[in-house]
Amino acid sequence: MAGRSTPQSPRCGCSSTPSNPTGDDARDLLETKLAQLNSLLWCCHGDGNGWFEEAGEKHRDHMLWIAADLAREAERLLEWSGRG
Repeated sequence: MAGRSTPQSPRCGCSSTPSNPTGDDARDLLETKLAQLNSLLWCCHGDGNGWFEEAGEKHRDHMLWIAADLAREAERLLEWSGRG
């Protein structure tokens, strides 16, 4: 993702991943999802600052839900990237 600008978040509340991306599109989206997941998890625990524990149960649940969604989308994109 070097040299790329940060993608805009969708405002519609829908998935940011097209239904059946293939080849380079799937690989690009996979790279984006993994970068997002890496940043999310680093924010949760990256430097051991205790923020995740202090966020409260509701926010911890939501953060883990986001991480699970990103991991699921990355897995699907990995499958699609081989089909292009």
